[in-house]
Amino acid sequence: MADKINILVTGSDGQLGNSIKRISNGFDIYNFHFTNKNELDITNNNLIQEYIEKNKINIIINCAAFTNVEEAEKKRELADLINHVSVDNLAKICSEQNIQLIHISTDFIFDGLKDYPYNEKDTPNPINFYGLTKLNGEKKILKYDLNKSIIIRTSWLYSDLQNNFVSKILDKISFKENIKVVDNEFGSPTNAKDLAITILTIIPNLKNNKTEVYHFSNTGICSRYDLANEIVKLTEEVSIIRPISISNFKVKRPKFSALDSTKIVKKFDLKIKNWKESLLEHIEERNINKSSTYDF
Repeated sequence: MADKINILVTGSDGQLGNSIKRISNGFDIYNFHFTNKNELDITNNNLIQEYIEKNKINIIINCAAFTNVEEAEKKRELADLINHVSVDNLAKICSEQNIQLIHISTDFIFDGLKDYPYNEKDTPNPINFYGLTKLNGEKKILKYDLNKSIIIRTSWLYSDLQNNFVSKILDKISFKENIKVVDNEFGSPTNAKDLAITILTIIPNLKNNKTEVYHFSNTGICSRYDLANEIVKLTEEVSIIRPISISNFKVKRPKFSALDSTKIVKKFDLKIKNWKESLLEHIEERNINKSSTYDF
């Protein structure tokens, strides 16, 4: 029997890393090593090298990131260290040891001035520091021409974890709260589980001899307001969602950041769910998990 492929998943306490962990049992060709920032700090270059050599890592899925947009403005040095400098070091190690790198990036590398989805050929122009650090991380990876490696940009990611828009709306409506949501920010919501499945599915089919960039999100476009209303509709709760056009965010965010996933669909013959369909599945799974918690 052939040896299993050793995959290191960094940032496994985050939305995507946690989603990969949940579905990992369905991919028995891989031997997973899940690490969080306490177990493996990606800013510690020597520690990364030791871990990779000790565990004979073949592939790194880098889910570790500084993702708090407002905090990134205040803690610029730390955000840059995690999203840019450490990514450069990771890519250098992958280049030296012939390791595949799957790196997760963001729609926030774009300025949001388009009115139709961004594709991989569009020119990045971040309007906040978080977006800049993620773009700089991408640039460092691309200079190494890594074998069978990819950068995947995603948008409006949500999961069972609390720190995302969908979970926050679900929490508010469970308390019958009325909510104000901006109606002038548009994007493509992405179920972290769908992205996790896609990543683990396409790995055996990666044949490129230099790093490729792909976009992945669930299909369709909506505003934050549309998304919140759809959540209320699917949960049949009584909360009222009120639209506002002025965001109270302290940091600039792209007003339109929907992603065009055509390239990854054609390359790997994928079928990507519409955001409404995937949102329904997410809420149904969440309800099942919640009810099973109380079974004795």
